[in-house]
Amino acid sequence: MIFVVLSLVGSRALSQYLEVRRSATVKEQPASSATVKERVDDGDFLKLLDNGQQQNGYYHVKAKSVAGNGWIYRTLVRRYEGKMPGVFALHFDPVPEGYYTGTATLTGSALKSLLNDIISHHHTFTYGEVWDRLKKTDTDTTDTTRVIGIYSGYSMSADSEYAGGMGWTREHVWAKSFGNFGTVEGPGTDLHHLRAEDVSTNSARNNRSFDVSDVPYVDDKGMYQGTIASRMSNTSWTWEPRDEVKGDVARMLFYMAVRYEGEDGEPNLELVDAIVSKNSKEPMHGKRSTLLRWHAADPVDDYERYRNYVVFGLQHNRNPFIDHPEFVARVWGN
Repeated sequence: MIFVVLSLVGSRALSQYLEVRRSATVKEQPASSATVKERVDDGDFLKLLDNGQQQNGYYHVKAKSVAGNGWIYRTLVRRYEGKMPGVFALHFDPVPEGYYTGTATLTGSALKSLLNDIISHHHTFTYGEVWDRLKKTDTDTTDTTRVIGIYSGYSMSADSEYAGGMGWTREHVWAKSFGNFGTVEGPGTDLHHLRAEDVSTNSARNNRSFDVSDVPYVDDKGMYQGTIASRMSNTSWTWEPRDEVKGDVARMLFYMAVRYEGEDGEPNLELVDAIVSKNSKEPMHGKRSTLLRWHAADPVDDYERYRNYVVFGLQHNRNPFIDHPEFVARVWGN
């Protein structure tokens, strides 16, 4: 079993603590004049709670490397005062042996067809059952009583299910109108593309295609409010997720386009290189070329792997494009 610990600095009850980017490089020890905000222990893994806001500036953090031969610099994104969160452990197993047997030499429609065979016939849920499943798949790693909004980055009380339109809800990343499948068991309740999101942000995204957009979304309703890093457009029916989840969104849509191929009464979902009309019921979603770019720009991270593992335990199928990101180019090209 792979055991990954995501830990924030220290264990003091009331103190300043840091949130930093996942990436780090080992460099030489800094000069004595360098600004060092916090010391962390060997093996600590500092996790960023992504919400796209970086107005507090950049700082440096130092930590001994595991090898003890230098210092690890990490970029501080935000700084908070308050109670230290506890350590949250992410457990995820490797891909089961033989799960992708036969895929090694395939490309295009042949690979797409085999992947469909591998990931179809999974366990399904009712739409009501999705609430509790999302509390497991979309948990806040610093507080497991909360869930993280896919587009907003808000940390939301898991108990605030809908809450009269003031709380959070179940976002269909593949808009459920594109294919007209609603909340039917299968495509309408598939955990690989359902995500937690606050109600007002979910409503603003609506069924917009994913593409570059120019207007920051200001959420002024419900329990969770503010300007978020996701954007919308006033001139085209589009939505641009925050940078930290652009690849996640792309891989969710790639999964849906492979999983649902028109068999057994299910919709035949296809990605198209276009902005789909708001009123369309056709089983098409866009914009493919943008999603391909986002997939390349935002690689799979540990949280995405963890979520894939949790969904596999609940639903008994996997997202191939998380396990094998190279499958994307082999199915759709670069």
